Amino acid sequence: MSKIPKRSKPLRGRSAHVKDKPHLLDDSRMWYVLTAGLILVLAGVPFGLGKHFEFNSPEPFDGGAYLYSAQRVLSGARIGAEEKPSAQAGTLLVNMLAVRLWGFKDIGPKVLQMVFQAAALVFMFVTMRRLFGTLAAAIGVIIASVYLSAPLIAKYGNVKEQFMIAFMIMGVCCFVFYRLTGRWWWLLLAGATLVWGPMFKQTGLSAIAATGLFVLLQPVLRRESWKKAGRDLVLMTAGALVVLVPILGWYASMGSPVGFWPYSFLYGPLLPTASSSEAAASEPQASQAEPEATVVAKPASGLVLRFLPGYVRHSWEALGPAARKEAFLRVLRYYRLLILPILLALAAIVARLIVLVRCRGKAKKPPTQDDPGRFVPLLAVWWFLDMAFIWISPRSYEQYYLPLNASAAMLGGYLVGLYGRRWRTDPNRSRWIVVGLLSMVVMMVLSWHIFFGVRKSPHSGAVYTDRRTKQPERRNGYLQKWREIASEPDYDWQYVGDYIRAHSEPTDSIYVWGWVPGIYVQAQRLSAAPKAFEGTMHTLPPAVLAERVQEILSGFEKDPPKFIVDTRKEHFPWDRPCLELWPIAAFTGQNQVMFLPPNPSLVEAYDKSWTETLRQNWGSDEAARYEALAPLRRYIMQNYRVVERDQYRASRTRFGLPTLYHKPGLPNSFGVQVVFVRT
Repeated sequence: MSKIPKRSKPLRGRSAHVKDKPHLLDDSRMWYVLTAGLILVLAGVPFGLGKHFEFNSPEPFDGGAYLYSAQRVLSGARIGAEEKPSAQAGTLLVNMLAVRLWGFKDIGPKVLQMVFQAAALVFMFVTMRRLFGTLAAAIGVIIASVYLSAPLIAKYGNVKEQFMIAFMIMGVCCFVFYRLTGRWWWLLLAGATLVWGPMFKQTGLSAIAATGLFVLLQPVLRRESWKKAGRDLVLMTAGALVVLVPILGWYASMGSPVGFWPYSFLYGPLLPTASSSEAAASEPQASQAEPEATVVAKPASGLVLRFLPGYVRHSWEALGPAARKEAFLRVLRYYRLLILPILLALAAIVARLIVLVRCRGKAKKPPTQDDPGRFVPLLAVWWFLDMAFIWISPRSYEQYYLPLNASAAMLGGYLVGLYGRRWRTDPNRSRWIVVGLLSMVVMMVLSWHIFFGVRKSPHSGAVYTDRRTKQPERRNGYLQKWREIASEPDYDWQYVGDYIRAHSEPTDSIYVWGWVPGIYVQAQRLSAAPKAFEGTMHTLPPAVLAERVQEILSGFEKDPPKFIVDTRKEHFPWDRPCLELWPIAAFTGQNQVMFLPPNPSLVEAYDKSWTETLRQNWGSDEAARYEALAPLRRYIMQNYRVVERDQYRASRTRFGLPTLYHKPGLPNSFGVQVVFVRT
């Protein structure tokens, strides 16, 4: 009897006739290659453009402050004593790593930001593909790449919100993979990653809160036991402590006040050893402004304000009713420009509710383990908190709106996933093809301004006009940013830094008044004062500003700076005249303004007159702030002279106060910067 030949085992995931038709396999591979290439191009081009813009945009504000503090700490300065950074622990550590690798230059943090963001987008794609399919993952990553790189909100690079977003994305993705695989080490990674968010900015709590609430929600819905929920929270906490404990130990080892420690905004006020001024050191920093000390001169008005951090509370208190209304309108204007990710997120939430209602109507529950929609509450809470946290501060700078785009992109993946499922299962595919094409057109229309600019400033609501022709123009799109970078512009603060670097020794110290710390980086020089920059002079209580002045002067006594720079920069709330270090005044019978001569009687008369003007127009607090600055003004007028003062000519700002401009065609053009050199 002949033996019956054994049947070969079928190839899993392949056609049984692959050997007969090998071109099918080749076609499948080619399809995957083409799909991957298309996704890489559509997501990579805006990402690459964003990085090109960042690498070619010098950062004089926040990034300069982070770099400066990193250099100071690496040089041996103790946090809270010789150096009082505006950066929180995560931002400071990233910049310290960048300075170690690339030196005291702004390129390093931008490279690290690029690496973290690229890793986050990869995490996002893999997670969304696992949950909602390839189409949803592709669209989600493309939207995230476009909006996280958009010049409208992305700024210069080395932005703490961008670092925070990268770690929030990776943390949420690790948490989702734990829920999908059950492997405990994913949960450890989630805790170790999510803990970084608030170490860049306090609003990074949104992702931590979303994951924590999701874990607690499972036993409430009777999907899992409370024992499992507790075990999950313990594992996440353990992962977080692995990261947090060494950093806390580092701060403690150098004797830093508790207010500078990571997460001090949570536990600092509860500790008897933590003063209010210490707690303020870790408050969030705004663009072109910085955290402030919190010795409060007057109680906060309003029940809600009492529970806000000092930095935010003082910002609200500095505004009148009209300015507060404008702050709310500003948020709405930015929301309108970010309508595409916002609509995607809202539509996804509504779609999920519809699915749940239909399941209840059919007397059945959606599957808990196979249904990707079970993660919609996680993503929805994350997105909602990102949206809500924008309202906390009245400053609402453009980078505040970055986080909502990441969470919205992932949340919108659920909506695209539903579409893909309908497209695959509905016999009448043609109508779904039409729906898909129309949706793509709508998305392009809603994001048109992201690429081609806006006519009105979302921050002020004013119409943009060309500075030369005074004709309306568009700004802040990919197109306008490309043209700006191509023109290779030079900035006034760079001239100042170059001049100081050329006319001083590396051991010389300097001081920059105002929030343009990039001058330190450009000059490659350090500050003579522990707090090297100031951007909250109009919101600080006068008593606190007086303390700051004494701290600055104490630093000057130990190490007199070779140069002092008055940036004459406008600061929040932007309707106040500059608190200048050397007054500029017009004299009766003269057609020009000039620096006030260091004559005691003239100075006294000027101070009296100007103080009364400030009191009448901007209130007693602003007048008191000008008086608090008097010792620093006198010190500079007695010990310094204006650099090349004969090369400057004067004009007036929109507030009717003089601002100095360098004469055209002369070297070392400082623009609005005023440089003083020690006599």
